[in-house]
Amino acid sequence: MFGHIPVTATPTKPTGNSGSDVSPALALKWNPTLSVPPPRAPAAEPVRWWPLGIALLGALGLAAFVWSEHGALPAVLLLLGTGLGFTLFHSRFGFTSAWRQFLAVGNGTGLRAHAVLLGTTATLFALVIGTGTGLFGNEPAPSAGPIGIALFAGAFLFGIGMQLGGACASGTLFAVGSGQSAILITLFGFIVGSQIYSLAWPLVSDLPAIPPVLLSDHVGWGGSWLVTIAALVAIVVVTRLVQNRRVPRPWAPRRPPREWRGSYAAAGP
Repeated sequence: MFGHIPVTATPTKPTGNSGSDVSPALALKWNPTLSVPPPRAPAAEPVRWWPLGIALLGALGLAAFVWSEHGALPAVLLLLGTGLGFTLFHSRFGFTSAWRQFLAVGNGTGLRAHAVLLGTTATLFALVIGTGTGLFGNEPAPSAGPIGIALFAGAFLFGIGMQLGGACASGTLFAVGSGQSAILITLFGFIVGSQIYSLAWPLVSDLPAIPPVLLSDHVGWGGSWLVTIAALVAIVVVTRLVQNRRVPRPWAPRRPPREWRGSYAAAGP
C-alpha cells in the first residue's frame, strides 16, 4: 500500500465553479502588475523632528503675522497652501507622471488616484455651493468659462510643456519648495509662458467658443454631482480594463490530477 503524496497547491487566481476564467467583474478587480511578487520597498528613514518642528513653527509664525496685518482670510489661505504643499510633496502626487505611465505602459493607477481626488472635490463643492455655506462673510458661487479653440489650443500646449518639463504647475511648485534646483528651469519657462500668453490675450480672446454651461442650472447640484461621479467611474473602469489588457497576467500552473493530490491510494499486490 502506497501512502498519500502530499502536494502543496500553488495559489492561483480565483475561478468560477466550473473552473473557467473569472467573471468580468472579478477580472476587473484582479489587477496584477508583475509575474512575480514585486521587491519590497526599502525601510523608510526615521522622521527628523527638529527640521519638521522648525518648519511648523515658521509656518505658524508667518500665518500669525499675516493674520495681524491682513486679517483671518489670508492667514487661513496661507495655512491651507502650506498643508497642500506638504501633502503633495510627501505623496509625490502629480498629473504628469500619471498620464505618462498610462500612455506608455498602460498603468492607470495614477489616473484612478486623480479620479478619487476629483470625486472628493466635486462632492465637497456640491455640498458647499449647493447649500450656500460660506466662510468670512463670503457666499460661494460657481464659475464657468467658455469652451472653444483657445481652450483646446492652450490645453494642448500646456500638456506638451508639462511632459517636457517633467512636472505640472503644482508639481513644479512643491518640487522647488523641496529644494530640487533642476526644476527651476521648468518654473522659469512657466513664468515666461504665462507672460507671453498675457501679452497675446487680445489675439485669442475673440476666437470661436461655446458660451459657458453650468450643469447645476439644468439638473441641479445633485444631478451635476451624479454626472461627474459617473464620468469618474467610467475613467476608473476604462483605465482598469486597459491596464489588465496591456500588463500580462502571471502564469499559474494547473492543479495536479486528483491521484497526485492523494485523493486515491494505489493498492499494491
